Amino acid sequence: MRQSDKRQATGNKSNRPTRGQLPLLWCCLVACTLSLVPVLEVTAEPRSARVAGAFYPDDPAVLRATIEQLLAGHDGAPASPDKPRILISPHAGYPYAGSVASRAFHEVQGRAYDGVVVVGFTHRLNFEGTSVETRDAYHTPLGPIPVDTEAVEFLQAQPGITHVEEAHEADEHSMEVMLPFLQVALGEFRVVPMLMGRHDFSDAQELAAALAQLAQHGEYLFVFSTDLSHYHPYDEAKRLDDQTVNLILRETAGAVDRLFSQGHLEACGRGPVVAGLLLAQRFGYLERRLLLYANSGDTTGEASRGVVGYAAIGMYPPKTSASVETVSRDAGMALVRAARQVITAKLQPTPSTEAVALDVFPELQQARGMFVTLRKHGELRGCIGRIETDEPMASLLPTVSVEAALADTRFLPVTAEELDDITVEVSVLSPPAPVSFQDIVAGRDGVVLRKDGRSGVFLPQVWTESGWTRLEFLRELAHQKAGLQPDAWQSAQLFTFQDQVFEEH
Repeated sequence: MRQSDKRQATGNKSNRPTRGQLPLLWCCLVACTLSLVPVLEVTAEPRSARVAGAFYPDDPAVLRATIEQLLAGHDGAPASPDKPRILISPHAGYPYAGSVASRAFHEVQGRAYDGVVVVGFTHRLNFEGTSVETRDAYHTPLGPIPVDTEAVEFLQAQPGITHVEEAHEADEHSMEVMLPFLQVALGEFRVVPMLMGRHDFSDAQELAAALAQLAQHGEYLFVFSTDLSHYHPYDEAKRLDDQTVNLILRETAGAVDRLFSQGHLEACGRGPVVAGLLLAQRFGYLERRLLLYANSGDTTGEASRGVVGYAAIGMYPPKTSASVETVSRDAGMALVRAARQVITAKLQPTPSTEAVALDVFPELQQARGMFVTLRKHGELRGCIGRIETDEPMASLLPTVSVEAALADTRFLPVTAEELDDITVEVSVLSPPAPVSFQDIVAGRDGVVLRKDGRSGVFLPQVWTESGWTRLEFLRELAHQKAGLQPDAWQSAQLFTFQDQVFEEH
């Protein structure tokens, strides 16, 4: 075992796997690529713990006492009345990261969930997608944990979910070290162990989509695994980790993934972090809270040499709903059909065109801001609307529909020949509310900027399409849309709104 490896294990040498058995240097090893046929059936055979005795004690009594002591160390922390839906937790050996990991699991102590999905990643193997455990139980020194086989079977039917047996048989710790904490914190529960095979944005997207589908079938806790910076001097590590944590707490998944690619963030679990943020967005932009940060210099007192950073992060239902929720799906899709019909009638007038009935939906008599967006082969083709209006949605729709097709000066007018290639999207807006920069929720909020008689607006979709950070978003809003200097946003009035989006499929 290399010296750098020893600093992350528990020091229990009597039962520690040999050097050839345990891959402890998790960020610096060259991965080998696997191309395997998935094994998708659930097997009635338990999976044995792979890293007990190395990353955490293998003696049941010692392990339970260690975890109970770590959890009790957070009893003075402010208690959250909300059950977290997502946790991000470190995965180094308990003497190094245990005090931080236990802060995450302290948030769920004594609570109940229908199941727990734990997402780690492979430090040595490289494969496409995310591998799900297919054994019917996972044994740790604290006893067997039943695998949620129904959830496993459901997930296997989703894109991007596979099974790579070598990944689960390898001495991989990033997922396993979470399990004893969950056994003590929750008692009885069912688990879905998962390992990402690469840190690819498309894999994270597919994983988040699959987990969001699973969440519709029960109340699940989702745990994502990562450590932060590795082996920097103490002060540099603190600076890097502070930057990484703040971006995880405040930015969109797309922006975080891009900043990872550009080297602005450092964390070994890039894939799980991005997948967790994508899932949080699908849950309606959960409130993200830093529960605890420390590095191995703090936890071991060995701060004179390179350290590894750890953070516990919880994601919770928002204290107040920011959703518009004023229009039913039936009414929203009627708006989409009506917009299509109005544009078609304008470009291909026929006497037999029958108008879509909007007056049968009372909610469409409300005055709400509205935008109509047209896309051709997925690319923007026109977008015009109103942020604020006194006009009911039913009567406003024809006006903004025609304007989106014919009056968006960024594009030539839409022609009749293009109609079959165009999709229609209608956004219904909440009333804009004044905010400060710190209150803007990346990914959720549309933003209106006003200064010196000029104004500009970005719809919430711009976050996803651009991958911008909040700072980039506001600089582009000031420059592109309001015609101001990029930094003019700092002295401008800012307003946010949210939207309900209805689109053709």
